[in-house]
Amino acid sequence: MTNKRAKQTILKNILGKLHLYLGLLFGLIFFTVCLTGMLLSFEKELTPLLWPKEQKVIVQNNRLSLAHISQKAETIFPDKKLFRIEILADPSRSIRIQYGQKKGGYWYAYINPYTGEILSKGQQRDRFFQKILDIHRFLLIDKIGTTITGVSALAALFLALSGIYLWWPKNKSNLKQRLTIKSSASTKRKVWDFHAVGGFYASLFLIIFTLTGLTWSFDWYNKQFYKLLGSTKTSTKEKISNANKLASSDYLILDTIYQQLNTLYPTSGNIIITFPEKKDFAFALTKEDLSNSKLQINQAFFDSKSGQLLKNNPLDKLPLAQQVQRMMKSIHMGSIFGLPSKIIAFLAVTLATSLPITGIWIWLNKRNKKNKKKKEKLTKNQQNKSIQIQSIP
Repeated sequence: MTNKRAKQTILKNILGKLHLYLGLLFGLIFFTVCLTGMLLSFEKELTPLLWPKEQKVIVQNNRLSLAHISQKAETIFPDKKLFRIEILADPSRSIRIQYGQKKGGYWYAYINPYTGEILSKGQQRDRFFQKILDIHRFLLIDKIGTTITGVSALAALFLALSGIYLWWPKNKSNLKQRLTIKSSASTKRKVWDFHAVGGFYASLFLIIFTLTGLTWSFDWYNKQFYKLLGSTKTSTKEKISNANKLASSDYLILDTIYQQLNTLYPTSGNIIITFPEKKDFAFALTKEDLSNSKLQINQAFFDSKSGQLLKNNPLDKLPLAQQVQRMMKSIHMGSIFGLPSKIIAFLAVTLATSLPITGIWIWLNKRNKKNKKKKEKLTKNQQNKSIQIQSIP
């Protein structure tokens, strides 16, 4: 028993040191990623509040056809390829058009679906939440930044797991104490409790956030993650070829496939129409469904020339790995169960954001205490030496 306790003590000391040094090393990055994550978690809710002129419109009896809107959109950036149309379920919201591709960058335009008025336009990278996302993903320094945030996510995973081990009470009688913050305690004790107790609650979510976030950081991790779930694919971007390769395409097809998608999935939800990269590929359409309290993103592919349904991909019919792939962003952001889970995730990230601050505060206090003891010991030794010298005849 004594041997076992000694080993546990050694392990706890080692984990405590690693927890401290990794926290100090990656604390600033961890704080930055958590802070930006807090903002991004409510991007959908904040965007219409911050930019109502481009986001909100007056609802009228008749909406313009998607064909008309697409033709209008084409004139805004005539040298850019249409990439995506986002149609929100709320009739008082504008339609978002996205242009470009990953290599050359993206542009956007917001259009009033009732009048065709261009409400705003510009380059995607200049938007506030895009900058926040770029900081969150790669600290605004591209590939090197992705590696840095990826390594910091691995460190955060270790901090979460080691934090739970260090927090774990020796016996059940101490469990209640470890789950609450003692309000009558000193400031030092309150800060320690907040770090330990808040860290425990946050860690449960941090494990999910880091395990999912790493799929965007490292290709090797992405591959192994989905392999464990039974898939060998590393991308959710499925491409379907048209059935009719001879016919010419027309924007009128958009209204046809939009109606077909709503017939397949009649519940209200946001719709995204993604244009094919090449003329012989199909349109990819997704529609969100929150009717059962759990977010479900369904997908269907339509021939870009005839409007024929080529493939229907409802989420619940897919293998587990593909379901997780499609819902990965929602799981990572905590929006998988709608607003309630989003609020819980936000609170967890808020707690996580405070951990580097409280951790450094505790470390500095311990350091100052040690330095104070060293000074007191040095002063005492000097006084003893002085007394000894004085006592020599």
